[in-house]
Amino acid sequence: MSEAPLIKIVQLKKYYPILGGLLRRKVAEVKAVDGVTLDIYKGECLGVVGESGCGKTTLGKTIIRLLDPNGGHIFFKAPKDALEEIEKLMNEGYTNSPRLKKLLAEYDLSLYRGKKLKELRRKMQIVYQDPTTSLNPRMLIKDIVGEPLKVQKLAKGEELRRRVLDILQRVGLTEKHLYRYPHEFSGGQRQRIAVARALVTHPEFVVLDEPTSAVDVSVRAQLLSLLQDLQKEFDLTYMFVSHDLSVVEVISHRVAVMYLGKIVECAPTEEIFKEPLHPYTQALFESIPIPDPAKRKERPPLTGEVPSPVNPPSGCRFHPRCKYAMDICGKVEPSFVDVGQGHLVACHLYTKEGKK
Repeated sequence: MSEAPLIKIVQLKKYYPILGGLLRRKVAEVKAVDGVTLDIYKGECLGVVGESGCGKTTLGKTIIRLLDPNGGHIFFKAPKDALEEIEKLMNEGYTNSPRLKKLLAEYDLSLYRGKKLKELRRKMQIVYQDPTTSLNPRMLIKDIVGEPLKVQKLAKGEELRRRVLDILQRVGLTEKHLYRYPHEFSGGQRQRIAVARALVTHPEFVVLDEPTSAVDVSVRAQLLSLLQDLQKEFDLTYMFVSHDLSVVEVISHRVAVMYLGKIVECAPTEEIFKEPLHPYTQALFESIPIPDPAKRKERPPLTGEVPSPVNPPSGCRFHPRCKYAMDICGKVEPSFVDVGQGHLVACHLYTKEGKK
Protein backbone atom coordinates (compact mmCIF):
# COMPACT_ATOMS: atom_id res chain seq x y z
CA MET A 1 0.00 0.00 0.00
CA SER A 2 1.20 3.48 -0.86
CA GLU A 3 -0.22 5.37 2.15
CA ALA A 4 1.46 5.37 5.53
CA PRO A 5 0.18 2.69 7.94
CA LEU A 6 -1.95 3.71 10.92
CA ILE A 7 0.39 1.62 13.10
CA LYS A 8 3.91 0.58 12.18
CA ILE A 9 5.71 -1.90 14.44
CA VAL A 10 9.47 -2.23 14.07
CA GLN A 11 11.43 -5.04 15.78
CA LEU A 12 9.02 -5.08 18.72
CA LYS A 13 10.06 -7.23 21.71
CA LYS A 14 8.30 -8.26 24.90
CA TYR A 15 10.12 -10.56 27.32
CA TYR A 16 8.88 -11.87 30.66
CA PRO A 17 11.59 -12.36 33.31
CA ILE A 18 12.00 -15.70 35.08
CA LEU A 19 13.14 -15.17 38.66
CA GLY A 20 15.09 -17.74 40.65
CA GLY A 21 17.44 -18.25 43.53
CA LEU A 22 17.27 -17.02 47.08
CA LEU A 23 17.35 -13.35 46.04
CA ARG A 24 14.79 -13.83 43.25
CA ARG A 25 17.08 -12.52 40.55
CA LYS A 26 16.37 -12.81 36.84
CA VAL A 27 17.81 -16.09 35.56
CA ALA A 28 16.14 -16.26 32.14
CA GLU A 29 13.46 -14.65 29.94
CA VAL A 30 10.36 -15.87 28.15
CA LYS A 31 10.57 -14.33 24.66
CA ALA A 32 6.84 -13.91 24.07
CA VAL A 33 7.26 -11.36 21.25
CA ASP A 34 10.71 -11.33 19.70
CA GLY A 35 11.48 -8.85 16.92
CA VAL A 36 8.08 -8.44 15.23
CA THR A 37 7.86 -5.98 12.33
CA LEU A 38 4.35 -5.32 11.02
CA ASP A 39 2.17 -2.66 9.37
CA ILE A 40 -1.52 -2.14 10.16
CA TYR A 41 -3.44 0.13 7.80
CA LYS A 42 -6.39 2.38 8.58
CA GLY A 43 -9.79 0.77 8.07
CA GLU A 44 -8.55 -2.80 7.78
CA CYS A 45 -8.96 -5.84 9.99
CA LEU A 46 -5.68 -7.68 10.49
CA GLY A 47 -6.15 -11.25 11.68
CA VAL A 48 -3.38 -12.73 13.83
CA VAL A 49 -3.36 -16.52 14.10
CA GLY A 50 -1.13 -19.22 15.54
CA GLU A 51 -0.94 -21.93 18.16
CA SER A 52 -1.71 -21.19 21.82
CA GLY A 53 1.28 -19.54 23.48
CA CYS A 54 2.82 -18.14 20.29
CA GLY A 55 2.50 -14.51 21.50
CA LYS A 56 -0.65 -13.27 19.76
CA THR A 57 -2.32 -11.68 22.79
CA THR A 58 0.98 -10.33 24.14
CA LEU A 59 1.58 -8.64 20.77
CA GLY A 60 -1.82 -6.94 20.87
CA LYS A 61 -1.43 -5.77 24.47
CA THR A 62 2.07 -4.44 23.80
CA ILE A 63 0.94 -2.48 20.73
CA ILE A 64 -1.65 -0.57 22.78
CA ARG A 65 0.83 -0.22 25.69
CA LEU A 66 -1.00 -2.32 28.25
CA LEU A 67 2.41 -4.00 28.43
CA ASP A 68 5.72 -2.15 28.24
CA PRO A 69 7.94 -3.38 25.39
CA ASN A 70 11.53 -4.46 25.99
CA GLY A 71 12.66 -3.13 22.64
CA GLY A 72 11.55 -1.90 19.24
CA HIS A 73 9.23 0.88 18.11
CA ILE A 74 5.45 1.38 17.79
CA PHE A 75 4.59 4.26 15.47
CA PHE A 76 1.01 5.54 15.57
CA LYS A 77 -0.37 7.89 12.88
CA ALA A 78 3.11 8.89 11.78
CA PRO A 79 3.21 10.62 8.34
CA LYS A 80 4.99 8.75 5.58
CA ASP A 81 7.76 11.36 5.29
CA ALA A 82 8.39 11.17 9.05
CA LEU A 83 8.68 7.37 8.92
CA GLU A 84 11.10 7.63 6.00
CA GLU A 85 13.22 10.21 7.85
CA ILE A 86 13.30 8.06 11.01
CA GLU A 87 14.36 5.01 8.98
CA LYS A 88 17.06 6.99 7.18
CA LEU A 89 18.51 8.43 10.41
CA MET A 90 18.57 4.99 12.03
CA ASN A 91 20.18 3.31 9.03
CA GLU A 92 22.87 6.00 8.88
CA GLY A 93 23.69 5.57 12.57
CA TYR A 94 22.40 8.90 13.86
CA THR A 95 20.80 7.27 16.89
CA ASN A 96 21.64 10.18 19.22
CA SER A 97 20.71 13.02 16.88
CA PRO A 98 18.27 15.62 18.30
CA ARG A 99 16.09 15.32 15.19
CA LEU A 100 15.63 11.57 15.61
CA LYS A 101 14.88 11.94 19.32
CA LYS A 102 12.25 14.58 18.54
CA LEU A 103 10.55 12.37 15.93
CA LEU A 104 10.56 9.34 18.21
CA ALA A 105 9.16 11.35 21.13
CA GLU A 106 6.29 12.51 18.92
CA TYR A 107 5.32 9.27 17.16
CA ASP A 108 6.83 6.29 19.03
CA LEU A 109 4.29 4.90 21.52
CA SER A 110 6.95 2.84 23.27
CA LEU A 111 8.34 6.11 24.71
CA TYR A 112 5.01 7.51 25.92
CA ARG A 113 4.62 8.04 29.66
CA GLY A 114 2.17 9.66 32.08
CA LYS A 115 -0.40 12.06 30.65
CA LYS A 116 0.58 11.34 27.06
CA LEU A 117 0.01 7.63 27.58
CA LYS A 118 -3.34 8.25 29.28
CA GLU A 119 -4.53 10.35 26.33
CA LEU A 120 -3.56 7.49 24.03
CA ARG A 121 -6.04 5.18 25.78
CA ARG A 122 -9.03 6.88 24.19
CA LYS A 123 -7.64 6.15 20.73
CA MET A 124 -6.67 2.51 21.31
CA GLN A 125 -8.88 -0.03 23.09
CA ILE A 126 -9.20 -3.78 23.62
CA VAL A 127 -12.05 -6.31 23.84
CA TYR A 128 -11.01 -9.29 25.96
CA GLN A 129 -11.74 -12.95 25.32
CA ASP A 130 -13.96 -13.64 28.32
CA PRO A 131 -16.47 -10.92 29.34
CA THR A 132 -17.23 -12.83 32.55
CA THR A 133 -13.83 -11.86 33.94
CA SER A 134 -13.35 -8.53 32.14
CA LEU A 135 -16.59 -6.94 33.45
CA ASN A 136 -16.70 -5.91 37.11
CA PRO A 137 -19.50 -7.99 38.71
CA ARG A 138 -20.18 -5.29 41.33
CA MET A 139 -20.82 -2.46 38.85
CA LEU A 140 -23.97 -1.57 36.96
CA ILE A 141 -23.77 -1.64 33.18
CA LYS A 142 -24.16 2.15 32.98
CA ASP A 143 -21.07 2.53 35.19
CA ILE A 144 -19.02 -0.15 33.38
CA VAL A 145 -19.60 1.43 29.96
CA GLY A 146 -19.35 5.00 31.25
CA GLU A 147 -16.14 4.54 33.24
CA PRO A 148 -13.76 5.28 30.28
CA LEU A 149 -15.61 8.58 29.72
CA LYS A 150 -15.13 9.51 33.38
CA VAL A 151 -11.45 8.54 33.45
CA GLN A 152 -10.74 10.49 30.27
CA LYS A 153 -12.97 13.38 31.44
CA LEU A 154 -14.91 13.31 28.18
CA ALA A 155 -18.40 13.54 29.64
CA LYS A 156 -20.33 13.73 32.92
CA GLY A 157 -23.91 13.93 34.18
CA GLU A 158 -26.66 13.75 31.58
CA GLU A 159 -24.17 13.90 28.69
CA LEU A 160 -22.41 10.79 30.03
CA ARG A 161 -25.72 8.91 30.36
CA ARG A 162 -26.72 9.91 26.83
CA ARG A 163 -23.45 8.67 25.32
CA VAL A 164 -23.60 5.39 27.26
CA LEU A 165 -27.17 4.75 26.13
CA ASP A 166 -26.29 5.64 22.53
CA ILE A 167 -23.40 3.15 22.32
CA LEU A 168 -25.46 0.42 24.05
CA GLN A 169 -28.21 0.86 21.46
CA ARG A 170 -25.66 0.58 18.67
CA VAL A 171 -24.55 -2.83 19.97
CA GLY A 172 -28.13 -4.08 20.26
CA LEU A 173 -29.02 -3.31 23.91
CA THR A 174 -31.63 -0.92 25.31
CA GLU A 175 -32.24 1.58 28.11
CA LYS A 176 -33.68 -1.13 30.39
CA HIS A 177 -30.21 -2.75 30.50
CA LEU A 178 -28.53 0.27 32.11
CA TYR A 179 -29.33 -0.70 35.68
CA ARG A 180 -28.45 -4.38 35.56
CA TYR A 181 -25.35 -6.28 36.62
CA PRO A 182 -23.18 -8.45 34.31
CA HIS A 183 -24.46 -11.76 35.78
CA GLU A 184 -27.97 -10.91 34.56
CA PHE A 185 -26.90 -11.20 30.90
CA SER A 186 -26.10 -14.05 28.56
CA GLY A 187 -22.55 -14.58 27.26
CA GLY A 188 -23.31 -12.89 23.95
CA GLN A 189 -24.89 -9.87 25.67
CA ARG A 190 -21.90 -9.54 28.02
CA GLN A 191 -19.57 -9.46 25.04
CA ARG A 192 -21.73 -6.73 23.46
CA ILE A 193 -21.34 -4.74 26.68
CA ALA A 194 -17.55 -5.22 26.48
CA VAL A 195 -17.61 -3.97 22.87
CA ALA A 196 -19.68 -0.94 23.93
CA ARG A 197 -17.18 -0.12 26.69
CA ALA A 198 -14.31 -0.29 24.19
CA LEU A 199 -16.05 1.95 21.64
CA VAL A 200 -17.58 4.57 23.95
CA THR A 201 -14.50 6.84 23.66
CA HIS A 202 -14.59 6.54 19.82
CA PRO A 203 -11.15 4.92 19.42
CA GLU A 204 -9.36 4.52 16.12
CA PHE A 205 -7.74 1.13 16.79
CA VAL A 206 -9.23 -1.85 18.63
CA VAL A 207 -7.56 -5.13 19.58
CA LEU A 208 -10.12 -7.95 19.52
CA ASP A 209 -8.64 -10.73 21.64
CA GLU A 210 -10.63 -13.83 20.59
CA PRO A 211 -13.94 -11.99 21.22
CA THR A 212 -16.11 -14.83 19.85
CA SER A 213 -14.45 -17.87 21.44
CA ALA A 214 -16.57 -17.80 24.64
CA VAL A 215 -19.96 -17.96 22.84
CA ASP A 216 -21.78 -20.58 20.79
CA VAL A 217 -21.87 -20.69 16.99
CA SER A 218 -25.13 -18.80 16.40
CA VAL A 219 -24.12 -15.94 18.73
CA ARG A 220 -20.66 -15.95 17.15
CA ALA A 221 -22.16 -15.16 13.74
CA GLN A 222 -24.17 -12.28 15.23
CA LEU A 223 -21.10 -10.82 16.97
CA LEU A 224 -19.03 -11.00 13.77
CA SER A 225 -21.76 -9.20 11.85
CA LEU A 226 -21.98 -6.57 14.61
CA LEU A 227 -18.20 -6.03 14.60
CA GLN A 228 -18.19 -5.59 10.82
CA ASP A 229 -21.07 -3.10 10.96
CA LEU A 230 -19.39 -1.11 13.75
CA GLN A 231 -16.12 -1.04 11.82
CA LYS A 232 -17.86 0.63 8.88
CA GLU A 233 -19.92 2.98 11.05
CA PHE A 234 -17.04 4.24 13.21
CA ASP A 235 -14.24 3.84 10.61
CA LEU A 236 -12.37 1.48 12.95
CA THR A 237 -9.15 -0.45 12.48
CA TYR A 238 -9.08 -3.93 14.02
CA MET A 239 -6.44 -6.39 15.08
CA PHE A 240 -8.36 -9.66 15.40
CA VAL A 241 -6.54 -12.25 17.49
CA SER A 242 -7.92 -15.77 17.12
CA HIS A 243 -7.13 -19.46 16.86
CA ASP A 244 -10.32 -20.07 14.83
CA LEU A 245 -9.24 -19.83 11.19
CA SER A 246 -12.79 -19.93 9.84
CA VAL A 247 -13.68 -16.81 11.85
CA VAL A 248 -10.49 -15.05 10.71
CA GLU A 249 -11.33 -15.83 7.09
CA VAL A 250 -14.73 -14.14 7.46
CA ILE A 251 -13.71 -10.88 9.15
CA SER A 252 -10.07 -10.19 8.20
CA HIS A 253 -8.64 -8.31 5.22
CA ARG A 254 -5.11 -9.60 5.87
CA VAL A 255 -3.75 -12.43 7.99
CA ALA A 256 -0.47 -12.57 9.93
CA VAL A 257 0.73 -15.98 11.14
CA MET A 258 2.75 -16.13 14.38
CA TYR A 259 5.05 -18.89 15.55
CA LEU A 260 7.03 -18.73 18.80
CA GLY A 261 7.05 -14.95 19.06
CA LYS A 262 7.68 -14.13 15.40
CA ILE A 263 5.58 -13.40 12.31
CA VAL A 264 6.35 -16.06 9.69
CA GLU A 265 3.84 -15.11 6.99
CA CYS A 266 1.54 -12.17 6.20
CA ALA A 267 -0.77 -11.85 3.21
CA PRO A 268 -4.25 -10.78 2.07
CA THR A 269 -6.83 -13.21 3.43
CA GLU A 270 -7.96 -14.62 0.09
CA GLU A 271 -4.37 -15.10 -1.04
CA ILE A 272 -3.12 -16.88 2.10
CA PHE A 273 -6.12 -19.20 2.30
CA LYS A 274 -5.77 -20.07 -1.37
CA GLU A 275 -2.03 -20.68 -1.25
CA PRO A 276 -0.25 -20.68 2.13
CA LEU A 277 3.51 -20.69 1.56
CA HIS A 278 5.25 -21.16 4.89
CA PRO A 279 5.39 -24.83 6.01
CA TYR A 280 3.94 -23.86 9.39
CA THR A 281 1.05 -21.98 7.77
CA GLN A 282 0.37 -24.97 5.53
CA ALA A 283 0.23 -27.30 8.56
CA LEU A 284 -1.98 -24.83 10.44
CA PHE A 285 -4.48 -24.64 7.58
CA GLU A 286 -4.46 -28.40 7.08
CA SER A 287 -5.63 -28.74 10.69
CA ILE A 288 -8.94 -26.98 9.89
CA PRO A 289 -11.64 -29.63 10.49
CA ILE A 290 -13.98 -30.58 7.64
CA PRO A 291 -17.64 -30.59 8.79
CA ASP A 292 -18.34 -33.88 7.04
CA PRO A 293 -17.91 -37.20 8.91
CA ALA A 294 -17.67 -39.06 5.60
CA LYS A 295 -14.48 -37.25 4.68
CA ARG A 296 -11.22 -37.96 6.46
CA LYS A 297 -8.19 -35.74 6.53
CA GLU A 298 -4.58 -36.64 7.08
CA ARG A 299 -3.03 -35.19 10.19
CA PRO A 300 -0.81 -32.12 9.68
CA PRO A 301 2.78 -33.12 8.82
CA LEU A 302 4.23 -31.77 12.07
CA THR A 303 6.60 -33.69 14.26
CA GLY A 304 8.03 -32.91 17.66
CA GLU A 305 6.93 -30.45 20.32
CA VAL A 306 6.75 -26.65 20.23
CA PRO A 307 10.18 -25.38 21.42
CA SER A 308 10.44 -23.40 24.63
CA PRO A 309 10.18 -19.61 24.23
CA VAL A 310 12.82 -19.36 26.96
CA ASN A 311 15.43 -20.95 24.70
CA PRO A 312 14.12 -20.84 21.10
CA PRO A 313 16.01 -22.62 18.28
CA SER A 314 18.64 -20.70 16.34
CA GLY A 315 17.96 -19.70 12.75
CA CYS A 316 14.40 -20.37 11.67
CA ARG A 317 12.41 -21.22 14.81
CA PHE A 318 10.27 -23.73 12.95
CA HIS A 319 13.11 -25.78 11.48
CA PRO A 320 13.14 -28.57 14.16
CA ARG A 321 9.56 -29.46 13.09
CA CYS A 322 9.76 -28.67 9.37
CA LYS A 323 9.87 -31.45 6.79
CA TYR A 324 11.62 -29.10 4.32
CA ALA A 325 14.41 -28.08 6.73
CA MET A 326 17.87 -27.47 5.20
CA ASP A 327 21.27 -26.83 6.75
CA ILE A 328 20.87 -23.06 6.47
CA CYS A 329 17.55 -23.15 8.38
CA GLY A 330 19.28 -23.90 11.69
CA LYS A 331 21.99 -21.27 11.20
CA VAL A 332 20.44 -18.16 9.63
CA GLU A 333 17.12 -16.52 10.50
CA PRO A 334 15.16 -16.02 7.25
CA SER A 335 14.16 -12.52 6.21
CA PHE A 336 10.78 -11.59 4.75
CA VAL A 337 10.40 -12.12 1.03
CA ASP A 338 7.62 -10.45 -1.00
CA VAL A 339 6.40 -13.08 -3.47
CA GLY A 340 3.84 -10.72 -5.02
CA GLN A 341 0.44 -9.16 -4.22
CA GLY A 342 1.62 -8.15 -0.75
CA HIS A 343 2.30 -11.78 0.22
CA LEU A 344 5.23 -11.81 2.66
CA VAL A 345 6.86 -15.01 3.89
CA ALA A 346 9.90 -15.61 6.13
CA CYS A 347 11.25 -18.96 4.93
CA HIS A 348 14.52 -20.07 3.31
CA LEU A 349 12.55 -21.95 0.66
CA TYR A 350 11.95 -18.56 -0.95
CA THR A 351 15.32 -16.88 -0.32
CA LYS A 352 18.29 -16.96 -2.64
CA GLU A 353 20.45 -18.67 0.00
CA GLY A 354 17.95 -21.43 0.68
CA LYS A 355 16.84 -22.35 -2.81
CA LYS A 356 18.31 -25.56 -4.13
